[in-house]
Amino acid sequence: MEIPTEVTNQKLLLFAISIAAFMSALDSSIVNIALPTISTSFDVSTGLVSWVSTMYLLVLTSCLMIFGKLSDRIGFRRIFLSGFLVFAAGSLFCALSPSFLTLVGSRALQAVGGAMLGAISMAMVSVFLPAGSRAKAIGFVVTMSSLGVAAGPFLGGILTEMLSWHWIFLINVPVGILACLLGAAVIPSLPARETTVKFDWQGALFLFITLASLIYALNLGVALGFTSPPIITAGVIFIVGVFLFIRRERCAPDPLLDLQLYRRRDFLFANLGALLMMFAYCGSNFLLPFFLEYVQGMSTMVAGIFLTVPSVTLMLGGTASGALYHRFGPRKLCVGASAIYLVSFLLLSTFGVATSTVVIVLTLALLGFGLGFYYSPNTSEIMCLAPREKQGMVSSLATTERNAGATVGIVIFELALIQSLISITNLEGLTEGALASQPQLLEGALASAFDIAFFVGAVVAFIVIILSFFTPDPENVVECENEEAGMMV
Repeated sequence: MEIPTEVTNQKLLLFAISIAAFMSALDSSIVNIALPTISTSFDVSTGLVSWVSTMYLLVLTSCLMIFGKLSDRIGFRRIFLSGFLVFAAGSLFCALSPSFLTLVGSRALQAVGGAMLGAISMAMVSVFLPAGSRAKAIGFVVTMSSLGVAAGPFLGGILTEMLSWHWIFLINVPVGILACLLGAAVIPSLPARETTVKFDWQGALFLFITLASLIYALNLGVALGFTSPPIITAGVIFIVGVFLFIRRERCAPDPLLDLQLYRRRDFLFANLGALLMMFAYCGSNFLLPFFLEYVQGMSTMVAGIFLTVPSVTLMLGGTASGALYHRFGPRKLCVGASAIYLVSFLLLSTFGVATSTVVIVLTLALLGFGLGFYYSPNTSEIMCLAPREKQGMVSSLATTERNAGATVGIVIFELALIQSLISITNLEGLTEGALASQPQLLEGALASAFDIAFFVGAVVAFIVIILSFFTPDPENVVECENEEAGMMV
């Protein structure tokens, strides 16, 4: 079936994809600010209420590749439209939950819908839109996703304060239904891929267990202790799961993940670069509120305003690199973006008590811009390197890697901060009494510990620069040039 080439239809299609990216990103950040209110509403502990967020991340990350592979078999339209309906239904059930257990279960259902949407967004851009506008389109989707992350805490705070926490979920219902109707009108209905080979459910099970155990261990490891029995058990399950998954995928007739793709050095390095960029960004973003409040002495509200800066410039970076893609090519853009990223982390690693507001704002602006400027050409490259019949698989793989990178980054940066603070206080002989009687000593020790943790990001950014030099330019990517304005699939 021929894919429509009318500009209006292409814009509406891109708008539908962008709504999906926005909603999925919004719900990853909108809930956290309402957790104290939810905790009071259901009379549950702070530790227990965190499962409202943990369950969403766990199920979302674990299901992405399953739906990516399914979309390659049965078509993008069915997965995408079903995703909107499941997401809206899960949101409604969350809002109407009579108990905390029901709320957590409803968040799992909502995450399944989010995984259906997030798994194939980039694949739909790659398959349904002309190659000439693909990079700009990806930049726009990245922008909308960033807007969702940035708007989450602000919108969640307003809805919770002015109405109730239920509305952070109810707001998704009409948006999801309208987006589903729009998608039904503009998303082409492509025939399912004919195959007699059964879906790789065994591989899907191994992958789900592997990723779920990883997310569980990383999210609760710091609170429970990485040597606690539950975390050790999760770690063992993860290691065994990785072994079983790889063994299964090597012999599966139609594997959930084609490991042969990683034989291409450019594909491997592009995916690794994306993972590392998100690793550093989310790790630093986790620490920045603590730095701004504990070292700089800002209020929570002021710190929140400062943290909107990288989200805004991330959107600008994604838009800018999408517009420049065909002029400079992915290699120059990725190298330049990771260099900007490196500069921002080097600046972060010099922050202290006396760092000026102007320097902080400029550094945060560079941090967000560098990530946004990187992701459009990087994602375009990854999708270009994948065969048409594996676009869903690769799109979901990229999203899974970024989610995993974000989760690992938060844990590693937190551990780096804790260990640095312990080492500094021991090295300088600072006792608990001295720190209590002389707050400036604690501020100085904290500032030094934050600097060491942020330097981890600089090391990661330098590695990404090296990886970016292996990025092929468009003329070297055959798949990118194999375009037809109206592709026949």
